[in-house]
Amino acid sequence: MRILNHRITRIAVGILLLVLVAVALLPGVTGVTSLDGTVNARLAVINAPIDGEVAGSPLRIGTPVSEGEALATIRNERVNRAILASLRSEHRTAVGRVAALERERAELSQLRNQLSERLEVFQRATIASLERELQILRKRVDVSRAQDLVAQVDLGRRQDLESRGIFARKMVESAKAAGAATGGEVEVNSLTVELLQHRLEAVRQGIFVGGDGQNDVPYSRQRQDEVIVRINDLNTRIAENRTRASQSEQQMAEEERRVRSLESATILSPFKGVVWSRNIVGGSNVILNNEMMRVLDCRELFVDILVPEVDYDEIYPGREAEVRLFGRSETFKGKVQSVKGSSAVVEKDLLAANEPETDERNARIRILLAPSALNTDFASFCQTGRTVQVRISKRAVRLSQWIESLWFSLF
Repeated sequence: MRILNHRITRIAVGILLLVLVAVALLPGVTGVTSLDGTVNARLAVINAPIDGEVAGSPLRIGTPVSEGEALATIRNERVNRAILASLRSEHRTAVGRVAALERERAELSQLRNQLSERLEVFQRATIASLERELQILRKRVDVSRAQDLVAQVDLGRRQDLESRGIFARKMVESAKAAGAATGGEVEVNSLTVELLQHRLEAVRQGIFVGGDGQNDVPYSRQRQDEVIVRINDLNTRIAENRTRASQSEQQMAEEERRVRSLESATILSPFKGVVWSRNIVGGSNVILNNEMMRVLDCRELFVDILVPEVDYDEIYPGREAEVRLFGRSETFKGKVQSVKGSSAVVEKDLLAANEPETDERNARIRILLAPSALNTDFASFCQTGRTVQVRISKRAVRLSQWIESLWFSLF
């Protein structure tokens, strides 16, 4: 009892109590500390891209995955292929029509060549015939001119004898008529020669003129014109069917890609992470856009904490923080990512852990953790959901401000 009543003992106890009070108040004065933080990360929902059945065994929960790694495969044997079959039939029909029309065109081209050869033979024969007729008429012109000359000589002689009184007037008139007949025959034969000459020139140019002045088109030329018209029509139909075949081929390629995309689908991991949950097993039937599994994104880990709103101005984006997992002495670096007031509307992200909730006036702080061993600790789901202690140091100890705020809260 004397020791307890000793003055030195009382002083020591008083100093110890002051130290304890200082230690209790020092963290609040020098910084902000939160004990309700939780390691959190975002989840990626993997939906079924097609209807079908899960082939094989999908990855189990807790399996680490790399970016682009196959998560599951879906097979669908009930894809509608009726449109693809119709397009293939249409394409085959168009290609068959093109081939048939090209064969017909080739046959008509051969016939056109044959008709052209026959027309050429006919033209040569006609030219030769007209040339022979022209030679004969020219000979007739020469004979007619000789006969006309004889008639004129005979007329002169008879006129001379008439003037002497030897021949009668009747004989002179007879000689005149004979001379006129021979002169007309010469003129007619000359005109016929000119006509045949014009016909010969026309035939040489491929124009056949009849005897009555109308075109006398040979059968070969008529058939050749008909064949040319038919070939032009075939060219148009071939171009149309080729266009149809090309269009159906493009549509068929698009439909084949669509069918292939619906027949099978392999779901790939969008990033490096770990399988968080799954709703399927091997052989499960899935429907388009139904949730299949969730993948934990360990690339960006963060911690959500609540601090009294009186410290709102002391915490702002970019401030450094220290994070310690409960049960560990190791600390991890982090930076304040966002600060929201207690009444701010918080959009709910798809997170792996629950965000802290409170009815008090607390600011919501999100701290982004720096890359560390936690980001690759897939066996423990990157420590997601683990409770942590967070401390954000103040730049300066403002004792006066603390006392003023304490005074304001008390009175």
